[in-house]
Amino acid sequence: MKRPVLIVAILVLSTNIFSQVSREAAELTDKGVKHYEAGDLNRALEILTKAIELSSRPKAVKVRPNEFTSGDADLRDRITFHDPVTATAFLNRGHVQFARAKMDLAIADYSEAIRLKPGSAEAFAARSLAYTLARKVSQAIDDAQRSIKIDPSYARGHLVLAMAFQELGKSNDALASVNKAIDLDPENAESYFRRGDFHRLALRYDEAMADFDRANALDKNLASPYIGRGAIRFEQGRYQESVDNYSAALKLDSRLLQPIRFRGYAYLAMGRDEDADRDFSRVLSIAPMFREEIERAKAQILGKRKL
Repeated sequence: MKRPVLIVAILVLSTNIFSQVSREAAELTDKGVKHYEAGDLNRALEILTKAIELSSRPKAVKVRPNEFTSGDADLRDRITFHDPVTATAFLNRGHVQFARAKMDLAIADYSEAIRLKPGSAEAFAARSLAYTLARKVSQAIDDAQRSIKIDPSYARGHLVLAMAFQELGKSNDALASVNKAIDLDPENAESYFRRGDFHRLALRYDEAMADFDRANALDKNLASPYIGRGAIRFEQGRYQESVDNYSAALKLDSRLLQPIRFRGYAYLAMGRDEDADRDFSRVLSIAPMFREEIERAKAQILGKRKL
């Protein structure tokens, strides 16, 4: 007759312990996010890993064996609580791995966030983008569509779908999806940048520049429009302007590898080989996965310099 009372007492005590641990994990998660936003990726990774370990620890209450009847010896092992902070910590650690260009690790963390919180449109959108950059486009499209199904008004779901379509070569579908993202959130600077980049790839430079300008007007701290302008100037052979734009992007966000890599290409095209090698070395120290791409691009640029 006393068993229900015992279980209630255990649950109350467990809940109190769970709440304290959850608060500590949430504080660690917030701290990790701040380090990520400051560009300190290694520290962010360390702190978010601690938050995951703390929040995902089984929340079972230790009770003396004599407090159980003969059939209840494993009761304490079955009284556990799921901490919602764990999903948030996995999601944010995925963002850190994404910034480190560790796409496999980012996908793994996003997958854990989805397992713990399967109704998260944000987590599906994040994994979609990681899949796109990992050249797993069919999975990227599936995840983007699931994000949109969960929340049709979530603009980022449409944006990452556009990026997956673009990677697949479906430029019309990409443009339609990014326009939908802009319709849903007309103040989102990144969507204008992405549309501008689609225009750039189609050599519609005037339209691209207009979208990059719109993105900067909405968010002066957004680095990506400078990356887009740098790419256009490189394609036009205006290499110093390309370098200037990539450098401006890095002043706004030093975590970005793309402008470092692309600035290296511009330096190389200008004959500034030492500056180029410094940028390439910096990228490869963080993301060795780019070695083949860099070597291929270097060969092409050096070949043009000899003409």
